[in-house]
Amino acid sequence: MNVSERFSLRDISVFLSLVLVGVLFFSYIGSAKRAEGVVPETLNQAPQLAAQVEEGELPPLEERIPAPEDLYVVEPSEEVGTYGGVVHTVTTRPTAWGEDTMMTDPANLFKSKSDGSGLRMELAKGLETSENARVHTIHLRPGVRWSDGVPFTADDILFWYEHVLKNEDLTPVIGPAWKAGGEVVEVVKVDDYTVQFKFAAPKPFFPNRLVHVPPYRPAHYAKQFHIDFVSEEKMEEMLKAEDFDHWYELFTDRVGLWDAYLLGTIPVTNPDAPTLCPYKLIRQTSSRRVYERNPYYWKVDTAGNQLPYIDGIETTVVTDREVLNGKIMSGEVDFAGFETDIRNYPMFKRYETKGGYETILWHSGMASEVIYMVNQTIEEEKLREVFQDVRFRKALSYAINRDEISSSIYFGRAEPRQYTVLEASKYYEPEFAESYTAYDQEKARSLLEEIGLVDRNGDGWRDFPDGKKFTFTLEFYPSETPKTPNVELVAQHWKEVGLDVNSKAVSSELQGQRAPANLMDATIWHGDKASDILFPIGNNLVIPKAPGWDASQWVEWGRWFNTGGEEGAEPPQKVKDVRNWYEQMITEPDEQKRIELGKKILQSQAENLWVIGTVGKAPYPLVADSDLMNVPSDGLWCWDTLWSMSHDPCQFFFEGGVNEE
Repeated sequence: MNVSERFSLRDISVFLSLVLVGVLFFSYIGSAKRAEGVVPETLNQAPQLAAQVEEGELPPLEERIPAPEDLYVVEPSEEVGTYGGVVHTVTTRPTAWGEDTMMTDPANLFKSKSDGSGLRMELAKGLETSENARVHTIHLRPGVRWSDGVPFTADDILFWYEHVLKNEDLTPVIGPAWKAGGEVVEVVKVDDYTVQFKFAAPKPFFPNRLVHVPPYRPAHYAKQFHIDFVSEEKMEEMLKAEDFDHWYELFTDRVGLWDAYLLGTIPVTNPDAPTLCPYKLIRQTSSRRVYERNPYYWKVDTAGNQLPYIDGIETTVVTDREVLNGKIMSGEVDFAGFETDIRNYPMFKRYETKGGYETILWHSGMASEVIYMVNQTIEEEKLREVFQDVRFRKALSYAINRDEISSSIYFGRAEPRQYTVLEASKYYEPEFAESYTAYDQEKARSLLEEIGLVDRNGDGWRDFPDGKKFTFTLEFYPSETPKTPNVELVAQHWKEVGLDVNSKAVSSELQGQRAPANLMDATIWHGDKASDILFPIGNNLVIPKAPGWDASQWVEWGRWFNTGGEEGAEPPQKVKDVRNWYEQMITEPDEQKRIELGKKILQSQAENLWVIGTVGKAPYPLVADSDLMNVPSDGLWCWDTLWSMSHDPCQFFFEGGVNEE
């Protein structure tokens, strides 16, 4: 397939439509499940909260949430819900990121659209990006309050900026998300509900980062644990009483040191910390977490009912997934998805009636369920020479029977697909997804023979031109997507064309050590970061960046870029081109030009197969109680869109307001 030719001849009308769509950066800020512009005529609240107001324990609802014109109004997926019930979930994770997280919905300034095609407002009510993309002015939603009733304002962002980001004990190294032009962002409070993020150079994709990272802390609460606000004597007393050696350990324990891997304001380890989430943790043990409704939650439905509908969450911590699956099938679980697996889909379906639940198939959100990477900077010279030959990577791709992968693992519901962005992306072109995905073992054999990899001694395995056996090891960490059966199939496909491949499962620790150290011949990961949220800012699968455990196809080239050429190996020009396009894209104020640069990067991936995709648009099973309503029948279940969170799970409710046990 000649990708360059097809790409250069794209229809003029498509080009013009993209220009119109992309005039302003923030033009793609929109809503998915949010009812834009709806102002409810009346306001209502849960019965127990109304009783607390009546008894004087809570202020009236109008004093706890934003004014009608500032409310975040959720348009229910199916219907306006009913108050009541408790969601029961099960997790194998004792401290964080379980099924309860999927229900609590961390609050960030922006939220991903449900298809990953852009941003929509959440805590932010408005965004203005300067013409040069250096200044991002964010208007906060007035009237939002923490769960203890204290207003959420620009001071919470300023506290994070001055006392977390710029504090060397809490942030020893400030990451690239907060820098541009070699300088750290300047955060300026304009007024109580307006903040400006000012960069020294254009930073057009900065708002994307705020989907996953909350740049704020509850200042009124956090100050009591911060060395800048507590005397040394008082801090020493607290450290001794709580058995900590350093103040920042106490701060992290009580306030959290949230980043892209610990989202939002979920006080997982500290029930005393205030939250902006729909539920507040009130009790935690080694085997159980209990949440109750946040009376100050700032979202309502189209009828003016304060959310969430459900009274609370009870989560049981179990030892392994077999126990978790058993509880699902016995009907003890009201919602599950974070730890379910497509391989268990038939089993889940079999027990639906008995367990009183439904199994819903979303899309995994992966552009490719498993991607394969041969290390083009591996130290062994002969292997490196072969891996750098694009004909070899094309041969590997042609040899993969993607239909067999789909039928064997995904019940025929996944599509053969090369790794690229998702269809909803403004950077997507069909030829990028189709590139070299045809199953053609004869073509694969022909390409291998062109390279000089032939069977020279009749043992059935291909050899180097010097007669030495050609072999390599594929090491992989079997997590998240069904990686082990995928590897077993692909390794067999490659063996069928005479390639001696040894596959070896390793631990996460070994993956994290060996891949960045340039010690792996080949490895795999899953093809996420394929939405318009993360492709432009975090995709190291097709953009050479710092060596990582999840992208080891060009370890030393990435190191060369990361160190300004002081370490690693200098890459060929076509790899430099990709990096240059990326550097231009992330600093280009004009959106249409950014789209063009992004497509150049993806065109290079389609032509060079920096990573080799397998199947995409694969089904992902969620389990929901038969009485749990407003759970969408379709969606993306992935990191890019934050799993269930792009659908506002605060709108889920039990039919009749009661969870029938």
